Amino acid sequence: MRILGINQVANVISWQHDAAAALVVDGKIIATAEEERFNRVRHARGFPTRAISYCLKEGGLELTDIDVIAVGYNPFGFIEHGRIPLHPVTLAQYIANIFIYQRKLKVFAKQAGAKVMYIDHHMAHAASTYHCSGFDEANVLTIDGAGETETFAYFEGKNGTLKRIWDIPLNIRWGKRVTRSIGLVYTSVTTLLNLGVSAEGKTMGLASYGKPVYDFSQILSITDHTHYTINRANVQKLYGNLGRTSAKGELTQVHKDLAASLQHALEEGLVNLAREAYERSGVKNFALAGGVALNCNTNQRILDQDFCEGLYVIPAAHDGGVALGAALSAAEKLGEKIPLERLETAYLGPEYSDEEIEVLLKEAKVAYEHCDNIESRVADLLEDGKIVGWFQGRMEMGPRALCNRTILANPTMADMADRVNADVKHREKWRPFAPAVALEDAATYFTGLEKEKESPFMLRVSYVQEAYKDKLPATTHFDGSARIQTIKESQNPRAYKLLQEVKKRSGMSVVMNTSFNDNSEPIVCSPKDALRCFYGTGFDALALGSFLIVK
Repeated sequence: MRILGINQVANVISWQHDAAAALVVDGKIIATAEEERFNRVRHARGFPTRAISYCLKEGGLELTDIDVIAVGYNPFGFIEHGRIPLHPVTLAQYIANIFIYQRKLKVFAKQAGAKVMYIDHHMAHAASTYHCSGFDEANVLTIDGAGETETFAYFEGKNGTLKRIWDIPLNIRWGKRVTRSIGLVYTSVTTLLNLGVSAEGKTMGLASYGKPVYDFSQILSITDHTHYTINRANVQKLYGNLGRTSAKGELTQVHKDLAASLQHALEEGLVNLAREAYERSGVKNFALAGGVALNCNTNQRILDQDFCEGLYVIPAAHDGGVALGAALSAAEKLGEKIPLERLETAYLGPEYSDEEIEVLLKEAKVAYEHCDNIESRVADLLEDGKIVGWFQGRMEMGPRALCNRTILANPTMADMADRVNADVKHREKWRPFAPAVALEDAATYFTGLEKEKESPFMLRVSYVQEAYKDKLPATTHFDGSARIQTIKESQNPRAYKLLQEVKKRSGMSVVMNTSFNDNSEPIVCSPKDALRCFYGTGFDALALGSFLIVK
């Protein structure tokens, strides 16, 4: 069965973002990518035309070869779940969405000669992580801003199937404005702090500088799925006077403490929801998805609990992973056999051969060098304090660079974080950078790897071992934490070899790793994107496949 997953169509009357497509054939994941990587519009919304074209090309298929189009949103969900809005404006929007989806997909499905399956948004999130976790049994938690009718859902995963158990509904029954949303509470504080659009990750980083001194009991307080207070309107009501008036204004200790208070409330609430799931199922494995599951500190808090022995978070936990989840959920519902194995890499996007790269370099009249051992050459540059763009293999899915579309630098240099922030990323100097480390050495440098020894997607938090804090200043956050990526040879042979070359020089198999993009741009997809970013920012060198370009 050939299943094409998508997560949205154009002109829907709802808050949508991160358009994406995915291809699953006979239960196997072939490809997935977000539309933003192709059209270069960050968090692109609408129909994922370019992402669909890529997925079909990767699978060697035409659109007419597709059997099923799985959509990661169910416009009929509010009816099926018996949660019909009574506010006339909200109800009109929900009804309008039915007609928009039906009209848009009717034409596309006819072109493909395929059947359309609507998958509940949170079911798609759940499928994206459960079917990639390698767990037979797992508590599957999905947490985000909004599905069709809920902000949180708990599923039991067992024997390759998912069963919805309970959720926390949005307050769509009477209200015109959604205030009961875990993700949108986080967004509201981010907005109050004037950190930018889709900048919740900044708030998470800022929280490390503060203390949880503000009372969030009327904003975000969750005991279990029936006892909670979730009201984003109270952010402004209670703490609106503490907001930052300008994006360039000073971030005071008040702002840092507000971020820390939010983070504390989120962690406490989600630990309680995870405990409740465990008490029902007795299962100690957890799989997480939804935009809130990108919060590394919260993920680690759950893993640290006595009731949790294993944790998996899909690298595209945000809505960019919903297309993949929709395709996997459709496969499950249609009786396809999905392999019970852990997805250990995020490399499901486009790849470019050395031949393709060299054609571009010649057309651009760029001076370059072909390297038989690009890893050794780059290790030399990093030792000399150079900032290097690293473009290799298939593009990662999800918002984190995972050593295929990455900026590399030397983590042992105290000024390196400031240099990369100022010269390349053009972002706030207080924002941290992550280390990539060879798996076999990870526990030498970092803590928190006792239960899950691997952290391949930068979705958990470790702490730098005391003996290495001074040795890794560029990747050690203010509170001593580090959002590590572990790499083993089977996952990424070229990145692993680079780490071994770095170890020969520094004694440590660690590099600074951040996403290959300028501020407010999507991560680069193609060699042409990489060249533009390289020449438009303060890089020193660029490794494109086996080719090296030095300024």
